[in-house]
Parts: sequence; structure tokens; C-alpha cells
Amino acid sequence: MANDANRFYVDVTLEIYVPDQGCGEKAIKNENLDAEWFANEICSQIPKAINKNFRFSERPYSVNWAHKGKVERS
Repeated sequence: MANDANRFYVDVTLEIYVPDQGCGEKAIKNENLDAEWFANEICSQIPKAINKNFRFSERPYSVNWAHKGKVERS
């Protein structure tokens, strides 16, 4: 990334779907854990995916990191 680049922080909300785990308390707990895991995976892959797509852009756009905040059930 260029030394003179401006940094911006962007809040993004994603809607994700996780597989149904059945009924009951254990199923809800497993679905919540799956949602947390999936959200972490998405955040870990965002910089690599975005930077790959913009590597030949006219200017040096890049993503340094992605942070997962709160994961809520709808």
C-alpha cells in the first residue's frame, strides 16, 4: 500500500445463512457456533479476495483487515 494512502473504516452488515441443525437447545447452540465460525472465515478471506480482484487496478486500492463484530440471530 502506498505511504500516502488515506485510510477509511467502513461498517458493513452481512446476512449469512447457516444450515439448520434440528430442534432444541443444542441445535441452537450449534447454529450459533456455526454462524460465528462462518463469520470469522469470511473476515479472514475478505482482504485476500478484494486485494486479488484489485491488483491490476489503476490505483493501489487495498484492504488490510476485516473485523467481525457482533453476530446476531434474526
